[in-house]
Amino acid sequence: MDYSALLSKLIRLSIGLTLVVIVLGAYTRISDAGLGCPDWPGCYGQLNVPMKNDEIMRASALFPGHTIEPYKAWLEMIHRYVAGTLGLLIASILVVSFKVPNIPKVWPSALALLVVFQAALGMWTVTLKLMPIIVVLHLFGGFALLSLLLVFYLVSRPYCQSQDTEATHDEFQPQENLSYQGLHSASSFRKASLSKPSLQTLLLQPLSLQRMGWLSLSVLIVQIFLGGWTSSNYAALVCTSLPLCEGDWWQAFNLSGAFTIFQHPLLMSGDSYEFGVLDYGSRMAIHLVHRFGAIITAVTLLFFAWRLVRFSSSRALNRAAWSLVGLVVLQISLGIANVVMHLPVILAVGHNLVAALLLLNIVFICTQLRLSCQSKVIGQAANHIQMRMITKPSHITEQSKLSK
Repeated sequence: MDYSALLSKLIRLSIGLTLVVIVLGAYTRISDAGLGCPDWPGCYGQLNVPMKNDEIMRASALFPGHTIEPYKAWLEMIHRYVAGTLGLLIASILVVSFKVPNIPKVWPSALALLVVFQAALGMWTVTLKLMPIIVVLHLFGGFALLSLLLVFYLVSRPYCQSQDTEATHDEFQPQENLSYQGLHSASSFRKASLSKPSLQTLLLQPLSLQRMGWLSLSVLIVQIFLGGWTSSNYAALVCTSLPLCEGDWWQAFNLSGAFTIFQHPLLMSGDSYEFGVLDYGSRMAIHLVHRFGAIITAVTLLFFAWRLVRFSSSRALNRAAWSLVGLVVLQISLGIANVVMHLPVILAVGHNLVAALLLLNIVFICTQLRLSCQSKVIGQAANHIQMRMITKPSHITEQSKLSK
């Protein structure tokens, strides 16, 4: 069996399924179905949604005071079923990766641990009744799983070791190819060495872009947190005008209460965090910080895309840069539409999906830049060793002539 091909297919399938899980989670959260099933991992004490009269009576007896809403319960359970399937795929990736030699095992091991932690966060999301920090961490877990899967896929691709790979090895290629056939003597080697860019010059632009990529990724992660915090505190609809909130918003602005992580004292006895517990001023501050963060994120990502187009010679990275521009424009449009149209479910879910695609795009670019720098260091070292092997015989010959 070709385990390498099987592993590649499993990772690609897992990336697609992770996107589905993120979309289903967003749809469940925005539809106010996060507590559609008050227990975990089942629903009202069984593995499916109670639909028959006797099942509904049993569920009502087990969970008194809960209103059984089959539609919301099915949303929650479908999300769990798909997430469980993803967990099985990750376990398969871990097993198959040990069948493939030379594949770094740290990535599938990290994926397996992250899935376990993500399942625990899913349980705590229900048992802690939609505590905002747990909801945000659960969202982050899904995005982290998506990112790790993509990194593992790129690192494990066979073409990463090939010299003719476009995406990994054509980035900032030197103008001259110092091959064995082109170096017939020590003089030709010295001449080629003078004309060839030094390793520091060769890596200057990739390292600069790599640092800019890490900055862009950090800014995007902060913005994703702000988006998750806005959603989990039900602050998306507290401002329904542009560019700022309506009325005398600055008088109610409460930044100190906007990022209260532990909100348990604000809960009423036996209540949940559903529909939010923060006051209007705190929610408005969350919403406005998210808007300001969107401006900073858009400027940062667009500047990064411009630098990639200007300084990168890789067609793959250029395509990723233009895709980044398109995703940023689309995300800004969806954000404005969500405010103007009062958060329709389909647009809100699309906003979450585009955020995941933006993260995938930035992670792809950063990983490819990292691989490019590594390949150049290895290639430069190999060329240096090769040149020393070529020039050594001529050096010995000159010494022997002098001795005679």
